[in-house]
Amino acid sequence: MRKVVSVFTCIILSSCGGNSDNSTPNTPVPVVPMLAVTLAPSVASQAATEVDSVTSFTVDATYAGSSTDPVVPVLSFDTSFLSLDGSIVQSGNKFTANFKTVSGLPAAIHKTTIALKLCKEAGCATVYPGSTQSFDYTLDVKFSDWTTRQRNPSHNGYVHAIIDPAKIARAWQYAPSATQAFREVAARAGTIYATKVVSDGSSVAVALDASSGTERWHYSLGNVSNASGPALSASDVVFATMFRSSDENPLVILDAANGQFKRNLIFASQWSTFAPPTLYDDNAYLASGYFGNEVYAWDLKAFTKTWQTSGSGGNTWDGEAPAVDAKYLYYYSGNLDVIDRVTGAIVKSIDDPFWQWNGYSYGGTPMIGSENHVVAYSGNGQGTSAISFPLVSYDIAKGIHRWRTASGYTVIPAVGKGIVYAASNQTSEFDAIDEETGGVKWAWPVPAGEKFIGNIVLTDTLAFISTDAGVYAIDLTSHATVWSARTPGLLAITPDAQLVVSSPNSGLITAYSLR
Repeated sequence: MRKVVSVFTCIILSSCGGNSDNSTPNTPVPVVPMLAVTLAPSVASQAATEVDSVTSFTVDATYAGSSTDPVVPVLSFDTSFLSLDGSIVQSGNKFTANFKTVSGLPAAIHKTTIALKLCKEAGCATVYPGSTQSFDYTLDVKFSDWTTRQRNPSHNGYVHAIIDPAKIARAWQYAPSATQAFREVAARAGTIYATKVVSDGSSVAVALDASSGTERWHYSLGNVSNASGPALSASDVVFATMFRSSDENPLVILDAANGQFKRNLIFASQWSTFAPPTLYDDNAYLASGYFGNEVYAWDLKAFTKTWQTSGSGGNTWDGEAPAVDAKYLYYYSGNLDVIDRVTGAIVKSIDDPFWQWNGYSYGGTPMIGSENHVVAYSGNGQGTSAISFPLVSYDIAKGIHRWRTASGYTVIPAVGKGIVYAASNQTSEFDAIDEETGGVKWAWPVPAGEKFIGNIVLTDTLAFISTDAGVYAIDLTSHATVWSARTPGLLAITPDAQLVVSSPNSGLITAYSLR
């Protein structure tokens, strides 16, 4: 702006004849006309999700005035999350710029100032006075739903988000009376779903308001011997339950909005401990069976069983959540069974040469990593005993195992950006494991006297891990602890940008705001 004022000052002096030597004529200074710009963005703020962060908007720039010289619009904005969608279009005294946001943005609030000025040339050596205008644009990329164990059907525990640990703050706690424990939770925008175990022996499904932790509805699942944590479809919340060893145990389907009962779907089980069902594309998948080793598939729209398949290994009784992608279901039976998701046919069974027997319950879940990678615990027994097993990576296309970790691990791992994160009570370390080789890249020691529990949740900048004493956030660059809280439990990150900790050993759920 000072340069513009200086130009105007020079123009005024010249027109007044400031040179007293009449023998030397004054050279006229070109007058740069005023072009007053009005910006009219179609929106100033938008929302998207980490699954699909692409959205679009339009900015019209209209100017008053005229010039005999070219009028060239020059825009500036943050190109890390915005781009021009085509060329700027001129119609008379109006320029129209179409913008779109970049694909694959992390969940965060992205802000930029979009500025426009009109120039005589593309290099913008001369700016038309009055033409420089700007407005602030905000894109809120929201967290996706947490629908089942480790967030999604891949069970990777990965959240594409940048978290500032300085902004983590406790939001609320839910501590209902006579509650002994909570299972792992599920969440969609505005609501958190949980299973609470009550002191009278019953299990109760509850829905909590995400902003306050107050109860929206509850539904008694009965005095069952076991009830899973919830799993979410587009309209339903689903629980695996067992009253007694039989062929007639209910997969309970409730309306997610109000908790009204919809339907029971029937399956066999015998004194089982359930992981949440895996839901994909309005289908539910459950690992169970009277003698274990069975995978069930149901159509949640038609409320019908579409197939039931026995595992090839016969070694896994309960406690497993199969992983699912668009083509296959992955079930660990002592082998890794690759099952056609639609028909239930076993496409291939990949041998696990390291398998060990330590009990019926499988404490982990197969986990889909980068393309053609599936990682799973090798062995049975974690579901009932505090033991550690190695992780094995499988090449699905070749039908072979890639690697086995040197150490045994304890909790449910996570994977993202080529790194598997796992915690070991055998070595007392949280390890970052190369997904291609199985080698440990770096490690974080557990605090003295503490044991790892639960699951790992991974973001772009932090990993969250729980011990029996508290929850820790570990910086993925410095490998240092950058936040902690003395509320141990099972971890989830919700669409409302909250870290939710549900205690498997007490009647407490704690929510921490991440923004």
